[in-house]
Amino acid sequence: MAELDHRMFMKDFLAAEAVLKGYLLSACGDLNAADELLGEVSSVLWEKFDKYDPERPFQAWALGVARLELLKWRQSLARGREVLSPEAIDALADTAGQCSVEIDERLAHLRNCLQSVGASTRRVLRLRYWRRLKVGQIARQVGKSTAAIEMTLVRARRGLRDCVEGKLARATGGGS
Repeated sequence: MAELDHRMFMKDFLAAEAVLKGYLLSACGDLNAADELLGEVSSVLWEKFDKYDPERPFQAWALGVARLELLKWRQSLARGREVLSPEAIDALADTAGQCSVEIDERLAHLRNCLQSVGASTRRVLRLRYWRRLKVGQIARQVGKSTAAIEMTLVRARRGLRDCVEGKLARATGGGS
């Protein structure tokens, strides 16, 4: 039964992961903090998975846990630092839940659009966004100038954004 629980958890968690990360990142504004919080959220979700009611949407439950972890994180910050109010955190959680379908669509289109990107550009994107290297580190690794890497990233982001937006427009009947 534990293996079945593990599979069910992974399936549900992976389906909700992008929404959770987007929520946490928008609420804390720091990619590293969002990653740490996502790790905490996944641990809590796993520990409490036996209490999860499969009749309810996993994502809503996960966002509730994320909200609580975010509030704990907020309380642990130094007093002088700017943080979001509990009301703002609640509003972000509501918005994240409402936007999950669009996020899933965008991610699917992004995966498709990434296939059309050249190998060298895809490598730069992987180094920047998967390995989280700084532009200077990427430039040294691929043997190009920092300016060339910055331009590659600007063009790649613009091209991927346009590709995703075009696919979304066509999917909703807004494009030709």
